[in-house]
Amino acid sequence: MTKPFPNGFRWGVSTSSYQIEGGASDDGRGDSIWDTYCATPGRVANGDNGSVACDHYHRWAEDLDLIRGLGAKHYRFSVMWPRVIPNGTGKVNETGMAFYDRLIDGMCERGLDPWLCLYHWDLPQALQDRGGWTNRSIVDWFGDYTELLVTRFGDRVKSWVTFNEPNVVAWVGHEEGRHAPGITDPRAAMRVAHHLNMCHARATRVIKHHYPDAPVGFVLPMHKAYTLPHRREQDAHLVDLFEAKWNGIFLDPVYYGRYPELIIDRMEPHIQDGDLEAIETNVDFQGLNQYFPSYIEAAEGRAWPFKHAEPPKYFRRTEMGWAIDGDCFYRTMKILQENYGNPPIFVTENGGAFTDIPGHNGYIDDQDRIAYYSEYLSALLRAVDEGANVQGYMPWSLLDNFEWAYGYEKRFGLVHVDYDTLKRTPKASYDFMRRVIESNALP
Repeated sequence: MTKPFPNGFRWGVSTSSYQIEGGASDDGRGDSIWDTYCATPGRVANGDNGSVACDHYHRWAEDLDLIRGLGAKHYRFSVMWPRVIPNGTGKVNETGMAFYDRLIDGMCERGLDPWLCLYHWDLPQALQDRGGWTNRSIVDWFGDYTELLVTRFGDRVKSWVTFNEPNVVAWVGHEEGRHAPGITDPRAAMRVAHHLNMCHARATRVIKHHYPDAPVGFVLPMHKAYTLPHRREQDAHLVDLFEAKWNGIFLDPVYYGRYPELIIDRMEPHIQDGDLEAIETNVDFQGLNQYFPSYIEAAEGRAWPFKHAEPPKYFRRTEMGWAIDGDCFYRTMKILQENYGNPPIFVTENGGAFTDIPGHNGYIDDQDRIAYYSEYLSALLRAVDEGANVQGYMPWSLLDNFEWAYGYEKRFGLVHVDYDTLKRTPKASYDFMRRVIESNALP
């Protein structure tokens, strides 16, 4: 028995520039904050970096063929800002622009719709040296960067994503310091969040000026918060605060022109007259990334009165230690349906890292990953059956890749990458997803 997806449901796949491209010293690319972060001892597992990654910079045609072989029609990729403008502003690197011209043309030749993400965490280091996301001037810098890309690629790009996971940029990069640029300043992180919202709005207006009908959205990794069973009464009040910080601080100003009441006092020092009116924009689609539930508990002496807690032991877990919970995925889609006007939702990342052991013939029979996708796709269908406006799904990720602070230890790909030879080998999950896409149904 199969469970069909809606007619016209759109299937795709996602990657990101720093995680797969490599070519760090090729053709005039500038340094990104992740180059700097990786070069700092102790920041990244095994001292790994993205200088080679999957060498997509040279092997892009092979990778696009893998997407076509999967049957996917939509490809969310990102442009590396320092590859096209090495200093972040000023002189354009035409060789870098030519790479993305070839890449986008290659998608069109294969019948793939390009979904261009403007920013997936690889800020030019030259801009970080000028304050990066903490500097309000970044609204202009990002606007100029968007202008360059939309005037050069807008004739072929089908959909535009302004940001991948702005909450990770703000909190993990500027409050916790576990991602580049490695800053641990809660007040600065609030300012970064506000500037990210302003940049989203500026980029949206730039794109719409040139292509009024082009769909524009941003991608948020939404978390549904839960308390631990034995602390349900003590910590229940923290759930709304956590979700306001993680989800609402980026959703509410775009959809409603305001910040959540629970955090407005923290945001007010960074808001100038007219900012919230500028941030409120029409939403063509909401990109949703979702992997796991967030369990929280009260904590003292921290910038926020909570901390992440270990989920209950009854959950199965991925190699990242993340609890597998399809019901949480369902609930994030319901939040968008019930609280944000039920916008068109595209799941732009969802997947799991598992121990992938090649068999004697090199094939990886990753049944754990298939079980993960089956659970989460069932949850998606449940949300659709209840009216959630979910229009497409892109698993994370096409390829095993550089997994940020985890280096190359964790593998999420539908396609195995041998990091010594860079050989690509589709896994059993690739074949599973190909059958799902071909039948537009979940077996």
